[in-house]
Amino acid sequence: MRARQKMAGAVALEFLMLFPFVVAMLYGAAVYGLTFFAQYRMQDAVDNAVSTALYIDRSTVQGAALGDSVRQRANTVLAGLVAELPPSLRALNADGACSLETVGGLEMLRCRLVYPNYQNNPVVPALSFGVLGEFPPLPDRLDVEARAAF
Repeated sequence: MRARQKMAGAVALEFLMLFPFVVAMLYGAAVYGLTFFAQYRMQDAVDNAVSTALYIDRSTVQGAALGDSVRQRANTVLAGLVAELPPSLRALNADGACSLETVGGLEMLRCRLVYPNYQNNPVVPALSFGVLGEFPPLPDRLDVEARAAF
């Protein structure tokens, strides 16, 4: 009977020692999952803005007006897509997030969204352990970008 009591005490002690690590791993997986999903949603918005902006009737717009038309359409679409994101991501600044640039002689449309200061204002908060720091470690910011030549 005594051996069984000692065994039960050892199992309880092992449980108490391992339980915080199991919970921390589950919480870390959940935080990283939500962080990567937020970044995926942002990436999907810029990808769709770039691809939608390129569906323009080129027979009605020529020369420099084509670039301005593509940029304006991309910014309009991106602003609409950001408005459809979850509330925690709607504060992203989509105004002027799409611009034109020349790379190797090609005109490129570039759309970029940045969630600044993500570490201090994350979608899911990190746990603070005082001297040990915060868990899980989070990126400083979320940054997504899409480009296309036109």
